[in-house]
Amino acid sequence: MTSPDSFSFRSKFSSEEEKEKALVTQYRDLLHQKQGELQKTLQAGLKSFHEVDLAQAAREFRKLANDLKLLEKLATDKGNHTDRNTLNDLSGKQWIQHTKSWVVVDGRPGSITKEIKDHPASFPPSLAEFFISYFTKRGQWVMDPFMGIGSTVEACFTTQRNCFGTELNPKYCEFAQSRISKILNKDKKRKENIPKDLQWNIFNSDARNATSLWQDQNTPPIDFLITSPPYWNMLKKSRGGVKSVLKQRVEKGLDEYYSESQHDYGNIDDLAGYLSQLTDLFVSFKPLLKPKAYLMIILQNCRPKDGEMRPIAWDFANHMKEHFILRQEFIWCQDQKFAGIWGYPTTYVSNVHHHYCLVFQNSR
Repeated sequence: MTSPDSFSFRSKFSSEEEKEKALVTQYRDLLHQKQGELQKTLQAGLKSFHEVDLAQAAREFRKLANDLKLLEKLATDKGNHTDRNTLNDLSGKQWIQHTKSWVVVDGRPGSITKEIKDHPASFPPSLAEFFISYFTKRGQWVMDPFMGIGSTVEACFTTQRNCFGTELNPKYCEFAQSRISKILNKDKKRKENIPKDLQWNIFNSDARNATSLWQDQNTPPIDFLITSPPYWNMLKKSRGGVKSVLKQRVEKGLDEYYSESQHDYGNIDDLAGYLSQLTDLFVSFKPLLKPKAYLMIILQNCRPKDGEMRPIAWDFANHMKEHFILRQEFIWCQDQKFAGIWGYPTTYVSNVHHHYCLVFQNSR
């Protein structure tokens, strides 16, 4: 008998049961991959409840519920399919679930390695999985020119997509390049279900070189681009007064910002120059992208210490509209992020726990 405070799942169902539960072919891999993280969240919530820390217990169980909702969208296949669906492999019901304009996704620092923690602003692979499942079909090509420590490549592995990307920082790139092998070393059974022709090509290079690398490698046209570029030089701007996450990272010996490289977009001090150069970069990717391919670029507005908000995401969207069709935005919300007491007790300063996932479409 399985303990009620333990996450496990039946690995064998009859074909009739799988159909009734609407399970996708690779549901075992998906559940097995997420099992450890779900278990840690459950145990943390139960421990907090036992200690009568109800606020923390609520946070843990909210995260658990959000993770299970995302997992349901990936592991089940409810509804009817149609051959007219040229965008993804989803049914009509799944399509609806993916088009709500906001999503809550949190990473769990306690369940990730030192290498992942060392990156100052990575996004959870489950966020990329959610969007990749909507904007592509299995076997298609996904690009991330700001690969970081490889959240996108792990998401491509999980959803069985090919991946092409670049990362400027050699330390982050090395981890991204080895991320799939590390997963397989922990779970060798997953090798059996991986299509042999999938590729995950990550290069230690400036994103400005991505087009030439794509050409040199004879990489097929890109079906979907998803990335989170540096949010201007936000990581180098102090908010003052309170011991922020950034200051805590320094004390722990973790990276404070991405790099000192002159090629790093996070080191451009002039906001107008940053927006212009970043827009030019994505315009340079047009030859790589399929006609009508979608791009999702994740950014956040910034409020430096001077108190005046810089609407980076909105201004960037206006720049990009000159070259791509601005289709929509998703709001990515974080419920587990550190909350500081900014501005207390005289000035309004919010805790910014959301990001703008801007959706563009190639117009050519």
